[in-house]
Amino acid sequence: MGLDADKINANEKMVKKLVLKTLLAKVEEINRTVEELKKSLGYFEKKYGMTTEAFYQDFIQGTLDDNMDFFEWKATKDMLDELKIEKEALLGVLK
Repeated sequence: MGLDADKINANEKMVKKLVLKTLLAKVEEINRTVEELKKSLGYFEKKYGMTTEAFYQDFIQGTLDDNMDFFEWKATKDMLDELKIEKEALLGVLK
């Protein structure tokens, strides 16, 4: 019976190691995507001469026109915000 317990412990360790590796890989993927999204936000900020926060408030209030860039800018900000939440959740699991 001791041998079976050893196998179970080894399997649990292997699964934990695999899950940890997968979670860390996901965090790294999120980090890369976050950097790409930040570059995109920087492009829009430079092009339109305003911060993303100022843009977002204007967009939500409906004071901007229907420029397709604005919809892409908003979507980029929304994706970044969602990824930050996802990353924090993953890091919470890893603690």
